[in-house]
Amino acid sequence: MNNEERKIGIYALSGILMASLIIGGIFVSGIQFPSFSMDIFPTAEVHIGTLIVLLKDAPVDLRHLNLTIDNLAVHNVENETWIDIPFANGTEEVYFDLLTLENVTMPLSIADIPTGNYTKIRMEVKTANATFSDGDTADLTVPPGHIDIKIHFEIKSNNTTVLLIDIEADLVKISHSLNLNPQFEANVIHQP
Repeated sequence: MNNEERKIGIYALSGILMASLIIGGIFVSGIQFPSFSMDIFPTAEVHIGTLIVLLKDAPVDLRHLNLTIDNLAVHNVENETWIDIPFANGTEEVYFDLLTLENVTMPLSIADIPTGNYTKIRMEVKTANATFSDGDTADLTVPPGHIDIKIHFEIKSNNTTVLLIDIEADLVKISHSLNLNPQFEANVIHQP
């Protein structure tokens, strides 16, 4: 055996030994790899859980802050889709004075949606107007036309998850630019 063949043999043996050590290390560490299915046409069983979205107001220095919301959706992080959810009263849109919800909750939606992890709620705002404490009124703009509320929640099969969204209008933004720029505190108040 010449010198070149000996080097090739040593390199091959070293490579096999290194691969064995790496595979053994992964096995000993307990790292879990996702399972892989060769099923070309998988049958997906849809599991449904209930989501309840409640809305309330934190106090501000306005007389009225009227909003019309004409679409409500949640974002499923697992498949990157938005799922429209119906309003609790069964109408196509919801009109309310946010300031009447101080220390009171209003059911905004009660909906059965697919199980999974969700990261946002989107409210499409059709109209917004404010009545200031001095009696002046103004139509407000929601710059992108919707409000995204970041909150992580999970819907589990045959269970109910309740979210509470507390909206505080930003008075400085309203008075200077007539843009509605609310601040949110969203919490999961019940999750199985």
